[in-house]
Amino acid sequence: MPPDAPRLAVVSNLRNDAAASILKVCLEGITRFTPEPHEVWVIDNNSPLSQVEWLKEQSGINVALNRTEPLPPESQEAIKADVPGSQLQWGSYANAIGLELAVRLIDPETRYLMTMHMDTLPCRSGWLSYLKGKLVDGTGAAGVRFDRTRTPEGILHVLGYMVDFRLFARLKLDFFPRLPEFDVGDLVTTRLREAGFKVFACPNTLWEPHLVESISPGSPFRDLPVDRSFDDEGNVFFLHLGRGVRKSTGEHRTGITVDEWVRVAREKIFTQD
Repeated sequence: MPPDAPRLAVVSNLRNDAAASILKVCLEGITRFTPEPHEVWVIDNNSPLSQVEWLKEQSGINVALNRTEPLPPESQEAIKADVPGSQLQWGSYANAIGLELAVRLIDPETRYLMTMHMDTLPCRSGWLSYLKGKLVDGTGAAGVRFDRTRTPEGILHVLGYMVDFRLFARLKLDFFPRLPEFDVGDLVTTRLREAGFKVFACPNTLWEPHLVESISPGSPFRDLPVDRSFDDEGNVFFLHLGRGVRKSTGEHRTGITVDEWVRVAREKIFTQD
C-alpha cells in the first residue's frame, strides 16, 4: 500500500456478542464507503478468543491481537486501595495502548493515520478523501468533531480523526491520556497547536443540535439519535453511536440499542446508492 493511502486504526474490545456486532457494522461501513486506497488495522485488546475467531477470518483487514490486559502501571495500587472511578481511567489507557500498537505496526513511511472507535460508522463515499483533503495549509489533523468539555477551544475527539503521521513522528506525539486534564488522544491536538499547526473539526449534532433541521425529512439520518458529522456541503458522512450503549455489558441507556444500530445500518444506510 502506498504511503499516502491512509491507515485506519480501530481499537476493539469484544466482551460480548453486542460488541462484536458493533465492530462488524463499523468494518462493513468502511468497506462499503471507502473506495480510495486505504489499509485497515483492528487492534483487539484481550477479548475472549471465542469473540475474535470471526475477526481473524476477515479478508483485507490487518488484525493485531493484544493478549495482555492493557492496565496502567498504577492499576495494582488502585485495586488494592479500592480507588473509586479508577477503572474509567483504565479504559482510556487501554484505548491508547491499542492506538500505540497501531503506530508501531503500520508502515513508518505512512503519511496519514486515522483513529476510529469501533462504534463509529462512515456512511458516505468519499469520507476518507474529504478528511485527507483537510490536511493542507498547515493543518496537522482533521476530525469528525471537537470535544469542548475540557478546553473551550476544543480538542479533536479520538473517536474519529486523521493526523499527519509524519508530523506525529517528528513531534514525538503519542495517544496516552494524562487524566484528568487530557483524555486519550487529546494531546495530539494540543501539541500540534503548540507547534504552530492548525486542526480542523466538522460540524456535528452533538454540539450543534440545530443541524438536525438541515437533514432531509426522508433521510435515515434525520431521526437517528446518534452523533452525526457533516461535510462542507452539509452531507452527513460519519456516525458515532457513543453513549447510547455501554459496550462492555451491552446495557442500553439512551439513544438507540445495538440491534437498532445494526438494523438501520444494514437496511437503510448500506442500501443507499
